[in-house]
Amino acid sequence: MNSSKLKVSLLAFSVFAALSPLNVMAAKLTVEQRLELLEAELSSYKNKVAELQQNIKDNEKKTQTATNIAPQSPVADNIENENSEKTNAVVKPEVKATQQVAVINTDGNKPKVESVTMKDISKFVKEDIGFSYEGYFRSGWGTSNHGSTQTYAAGSLGRFGNEMSGWFDLTMNQRVYNQDGKTANAVVTYDGNVGEQYNDAWFGDDKGNENILQFSDIFLTTKGFLPFAREADFWVGKHKLPEYEIQMLDWKSLTTDVAAAVGIQNWDLGVGQLDASLSRNDVDVYSRDFNNTTQMNTNSIDLRYRNIPLWQDGSLSLMGKYAFANKTDDQKKNESNDSYFEMKDTWMATGIVRQALDRDGFNEFTLQVANNSYASSFSNFSGASNSMAQGRYYYGDHSNGIAWRLISQGEMYLADRIIMANALVWSHGEDVYSYESGAHSDFNSFRAVIRPAWIWDTWNQTGVELAWFAQKNTTQQGQDLKESAYKTTLYHALKVGPSLLGSRPEIRFYGTYINILDNELSQFKFNDDSKNEFMAGVQAEVWW
Repeated sequence: MNSSKLKVSLLAFSVFAALSPLNVMAAKLTVEQRLELLEAELSSYKNKVAELQQNIKDNEKKTQTATNIAPQSPVADNIENENSEKTNAVVKPEVKATQQVAVINTDGNKPKVESVTMKDISKFVKEDIGFSYEGYFRSGWGTSNHGSTQTYAAGSLGRFGNEMSGWFDLTMNQRVYNQDGKTANAVVTYDGNVGEQYNDAWFGDDKGNENILQFSDIFLTTKGFLPFAREADFWVGKHKLPEYEIQMLDWKSLTTDVAAAVGIQNWDLGVGQLDASLSRNDVDVYSRDFNNTTQMNTNSIDLRYRNIPLWQDGSLSLMGKYAFANKTDDQKKNESNDSYFEMKDTWMATGIVRQALDRDGFNEFTLQVANNSYASSFSNFSGASNSMAQGRYYYGDHSNGIAWRLISQGEMYLADRIIMANALVWSHGEDVYSYESGAHSDFNSFRAVIRPAWIWDTWNQTGVELAWFAQKNTTQQGQDLKESAYKTTLYHALKVGPSLLGSRPEIRFYGTYINILDNELSQFKFNDDSKNEFMAGVQAEVWW
């Protein structure tokens, strides 16, 4: 064996030996120690690879010199051909010291050097440490013909050109245990809004401060610990089951208000999967004079049976929620003497049919029925995420009225270069408490948003978002209150894929016109006491 082959083998063996104790010691070292050790090893590999390259060059020069002095005989040529397989057993790596290193791969008695990229090392570090980081944000600049831009009824008219906030979500996930088929991960998510009007907008408690921040997730999730559902995720902490979002309208058809909870997800049962959670979400109940509140302990049960196959590429999900109060004796007394609003239990049932379409398109059809405070959330003319209170506050004389809504959302290809997204919502309620029109209200509303776009290529789209909505609330006294408007947004987007709803990052240049037809529920007007506005701007949206 010549010297170059020996050095390649020794180098490969040293790398293999260095990596082996790293796995053994991983459980005893901190994250910082592991990274420091890996950096040291990588630096050592770079030096050895550089030395290997120099030795190979030196041997090539010696071989070339020997060839020039004494040409090989035909006998030598025959010997070289016979041993070509052995000669090729050691492959000369094309190494860039800053990008890859050499490691050994044994194949019987024939050692072989293979290249490993920095991406491979990064993957090794990620899997060894067990840490991941993901997030989302949107941000942008805009102006209008009436001074500062203002958002109006984005939950009915759509988001494009009609959202002026800088929202973000950041999630950190650290694996803390992985052994014998059992894993445990600690997860923390914080989200909020970054102000886009003033330079020095600090986070704080001031109600006028648009900079807000909260920890929406802080929980431990495990897998493999439940003997009856080893494949399921079992978690405890501040967390909730996955939300179902109407992405074009930026509200949730199905979500859970939660302060702390326990839940199980992805439990394979029969033809579908079961999710279940028990959540706490206390609310502050107002006195009838709105001068005082009382903290009422409230909990909710959330059950879901998902992904039931129906036909080709079609599935059904069935879901139910029930929220109830755990009242103290004093709170019961306050309700009985009518000094505080009575808090009532509330429920909601949901059915979703999802149909997959060509080229990763899809459409979801949702039917929801609810009573009491969940029904009240259906009556909101803009954002209509299901909730049992207005934020953290509960008030109003909620009756046993019922509300329904039908929802369609999705995206499909109308032609090879034309894609369209839709969000259509019809809502109806009878004898419900409305936060806009009061107790014992009836309401009807319809929202329609479509977004067709022309696909120039993978990175460019031009489209238009057209929206219209109308809602009528009838009060207990028989008075009709109307809210309606329409919106047109023309935009061009720089993208990284053709999907309207599923590809990000995206930078969109837009011009938007909104005209309010009726505002009897909101009394909203833009600056200058105007009922219409033109806005222009650019917005970036990204998730990773």
